[in-house]
Amino acid sequence: MEKQVKFRVDLETYAYDDIAHRDTVVLKDPLSGKYFYLSVYEHRLLKALDGNRSLEEAREALGAAGYYYTPEAATAIVGKAAQLGLVLGTKYGTAEYQTLLKKQTEAAKKAKMFSSVYFLFIPLLNPDKFLERTLWMARLIGNMWTVMLLALALPGAIYCIISGIPKIQTEYLFFFNMHNLLCLWATLALAKLVHEFAHAYVAKHYGIHVPQMGVAFLIFFPCLFCNTTDAWQLADRKQRIAISAAGILVEGAVAIISAYVWYFTSPGIVNSLAFYLMAVSFISTVLFNGNPLMRFDGYFVLMDLLKLPNLSTRSMAYCKYLFLNRVLGMSQVANPATTRREVAIFAVYGVSAFLYRIFLYVGIVSGVYFRFDKTLGILLAVVAFALFIVRPLIRGIKTIYAQRAELHLQPAGLLGFGLLVALVIAALSVPVASRSIYPATAASAQSQKLTVPLQSCVDQVFIREGAQVACGDLLFTLDSSQLKLELAARKIERERLQKDLRFLLLDERRRDRAAGKAIEIRRVEDQIKRVARDLAIAQGGIVAPFDGVITRLDFRLQEGFQPGEGVVVGEVEAPSDCLVQALVPSADLHKVRTGQVVRMWFPLNGGKMVTGEISEIRPYSEQDLKDSPFSSRYGGEIATEPKGPESSEVPLEDFYRCSVKPTDRAETLPLGMSGKLIVDSPPRSLLTRVTNRLIQTFNKEYSL
Repeated sequence: MEKQVKFRVDLETYAYDDIAHRDTVVLKDPLSGKYFYLSVYEHRLLKALDGNRSLEEAREALGAAGYYYTPEAATAIVGKAAQLGLVLGTKYGTAEYQTLLKKQTEAAKKAKMFSSVYFLFIPLLNPDKFLERTLWMARLIGNMWTVMLLALALPGAIYCIISGIPKIQTEYLFFFNMHNLLCLWATLALAKLVHEFAHAYVAKHYGIHVPQMGVAFLIFFPCLFCNTTDAWQLADRKQRIAISAAGILVEGAVAIISAYVWYFTSPGIVNSLAFYLMAVSFISTVLFNGNPLMRFDGYFVLMDLLKLPNLSTRSMAYCKYLFLNRVLGMSQVANPATTRREVAIFAVYGVSAFLYRIFLYVGIVSGVYFRFDKTLGILLAVVAFALFIVRPLIRGIKTIYAQRAELHLQPAGLLGFGLLVALVIAALSVPVASRSIYPATAASAQSQKLTVPLQSCVDQVFIREGAQVACGDLLFTLDSSQLKLELAARKIERERLQKDLRFLLLDERRRDRAAGKAIEIRRVEDQIKRVARDLAIAQGGIVAPFDGVITRLDFRLQEGFQPGEGVVVGEVEAPSDCLVQALVPSADLHKVRTGQVVRMWFPLNGGKMVTGEISEIRPYSEQDLKDSPFSSRYGGEIATEPKGPESSEVPLEDFYRCSVKPTDRAETLPLGMSGKLIVDSPPRSLLTRVTNRLIQTFNKEYSL
């Protein structure tokens, strides 16, 4: 260590309460904008290094004042500070080292930029003056009365959400599709605007400078962000927690208000926006902002609650230490944990954060691939694999190879690591039975569409939806007045043509026109027969073709309604011949087969389980989806989106319809009742499931 060093006088110093109720010093480098955490013990020694005395002289001066440092401890403290760039006059201040440090920093920035494809931040402006001028408005809105009012409204919002779960199950299907992408972006941007301004105003309330505000892309969704990094200069831990938690609390308030608006409004733009705000606020809070496993608000709140700065970095460093030191025996690896409490926290947090990020990235890649764009999904998968698997492995191998002389394999550590790997492989390889659940509805093998066979108005209606009818029962009649007039007119026209024909036959000079007139008479007679047939149908009415139940009826079917010839206005089905229809996604088609025995559940008498056999499997077309109870437009569970000039409903993914015949022939179910098809799959391990899914996806894409 060099004899003469000097502690940088340009560093900004702030107090910070530590885990053992000791004061910690926070240093901010104004050049790099980085923060450093030092104990008072370390900071006291560094302050004594003014460049005019050596490290030994500084130790002696502090010892005279009652502060004692061993030569080893003092050297370690100065060495650590030198590597961090906190002191001048060491070998780390040379041009060669600074050049090397600059290259390493630039490489780290590039790596961070590429690894931030999921979370990208772009600063745009300095909002500090605007926040200062409008702080009074934020204080007017955000006060204890507002907090108490929202706390009282929370139980009601929870009730609205719970009681509206069936409605949510339908509406969330529209959440991630290209048709609503712009609306989702706008909603997410609005929620994040409120979220980030909450951070900014609370920071300004405590006198913190807010230097940056810009755009963040969270999984390609644009939203705002603000830089409140200077909150770490606050000595009061409660104030730091308030700044970190402000966005979560305000988003919670938005979710509460949106829940009421969504629950009490009718379908429309206001209802949809309220649902999006509620869902976006909840999802972003649970999965991102409030989740301490991601480096967002919940993470900083947890750090202050645990009083452990740099929790994520230190936890990952501890996991690295366990492998390099306890397994490979590399003694030069530093242990970031100094107490048993830190050992437990770092181990639990490091493993949990690692597993959660794998789960999150796999979910993001799968969602993008199957919901948005397959090319983009593949690109993200390659980037994620390279950044989070290949790159760490290469760096680890390089580190171990460079320090191979220090390897001293630890038998106990190798045994423990081997047992851990074996346990993970066993957990992934253990066959586990699973079941797949699909939407189903009770239908009938014998059904008949009810149509209006004529271009005529409805006269009388004798049925309603859900009514039982017998074969031959009159369902509705049609207005026959227009047909009677048309029939009379056609008969008059026929008499006129017949008279004309007789006159033509009497005139020798015009007899050649008689053949044409006879053709006109035959045409009119055909029209008379058609009108007479239609009149008979209209007067006789539409009758039930068999004993059954009216399972669907157009609400417009009433006196005066003229839908047009051939328009379907209802459906009658025979309840005695029950047949369950279920929809299975094409990705799960391998789970079902003709002749397979399955179970079906219906909400009848508290829940009724029915056993049946799959009799038919066929593709589910857009024509089948029209007016189908499966369509999310009509409350079903199949996500659809409008396409084409007529905005016809199209499913977001391919489905197959399975027809299931109940095994018990005497089994009867209310027609039209929605239920679930339960398909039990043979036991398979998680590793097998993932491998099979990858192979199926590859084969499907390759065949296309």
